[in-house]
Amino acid sequence: MAKQSPKSTIKNRILLCAMMLASIAVLPTTLILFIGMLPTIALRLGSRGNQKSRVLTVGFMNFAGVFPIWFKLMQGQHNFESAVHLVSDPFNIIMMYGAAVIGYLIEWTLAGFVAGMMVAKGRKRLEEIKKIQEELIVRWGKEVSGDIPLDIHGFPVEVKEK
Repeated sequence: MAKQSPKSTIKNRILLCAMMLASIAVLPTTLILFIGMLPTIALRLGSRGNQKSRVLTVGFMNFAGVFPIWFKLMQGQHNFESAVHLVSDPFNIIMMYGAAVIGYLIEWTLAGFVAGMMVAKGRKRLEEIKKIQEELIVRWGKEVSGDIPLDIHGFPVEVKEK
């Protein structure tokens, strides 16, 4: 991993401090988003590098479930008590986490569907290649099939039959 320059680490620290201050300034929103987005946070922290699409799918669906609860908070009083009341409602928790589950289901079904389509496409391409190879054998002879041993110059080697 490349080392960061001192300027970039200072910028990162300033950005982190600004984000912390902003999250404290809008603490009710931070509470709703943190509690609601826990499935996505856990998936991101526990995922390997090749699961970016899963994190995105679950994250977007999870946010779609969190957004109406956050919108209720913004329509009413934007204070900590209202946020705690909204987060402690079982229906809201089910809605937020249920949307994340739907994201998992979408990713699971689409990944299987796409994999199946790619396998079918690969098999079809393999059949086309075999058909082209057969046409080449008819046109150029058995020497182009790869079944006859060749010398280093590409000429057929005569095999003595036993």
